[in-house]
Amino acid sequence: MAFRKSIRSRRGRKKIHKDFELQLTSMMDILVIILVFLLKSYSTSTNSFSSVPGIKLPISKSQEMPPDSLHLIVTPEAIMFETQRVVEFVQTADALNGGQPTYAFKTEDIDEGGMRITRLYDALNSAREKAEALRAKSPARDANGNPLPFDGILAIQADKRVKYDTLRKVMYTAGAAQFRVFRLLAMKQEQ
Repeated sequence: MAFRKSIRSRRGRKKIHKDFELQLTSMMDILVIILVFLLKSYSTSTNSFSSVPGIKLPISKSQEMPPDSLHLIVTPEAIMFETQRVVEFVQTADALNGGQPTYAFKTEDIDEGGMRITRLYDALNSAREKAEALRAKSPARDANGNPLPFDGILAIQADKRVKYDTLRKVMYTAGAAQFRVFRLLAMKQEQ
């Protein structure tokens, strides 16, 4: 008989009253708070500046993220634009004699008095024309209804071992291709 009472009492406890309702208000509040937190802490950036193996970048303390731009990498051996090798340097005779390896431009890669790098200029010019064509098709317009102008921002990653003269020629070439703003990228210093 005691056995039957315990079964009946368990059955009675499992009954759900008809006036019971699931309380979703507090659960929805928690989910909204989590969603707001995730949206606030999530940072979006389309930039993915990858580096080339063996490149030595300068160190920076700046916490600022660079804006969206085209990417140029200058190593002691070559110049790469948007992951494509554009210019290869030649090794000078000093390195062949056991000294530090130094690299120079090929004579056919330089024009305008030795300042403009021809293959880099062609690559930058075609990228600018492509960007202008995309802006012409874009629905974004200025106050007069014209397409937005080309912003001309170029992110440059230059190895610490690259000579200033080489970097000056790269910036002169980019300026000739109507790139006016240069962002020199560096490694973020760990704190």
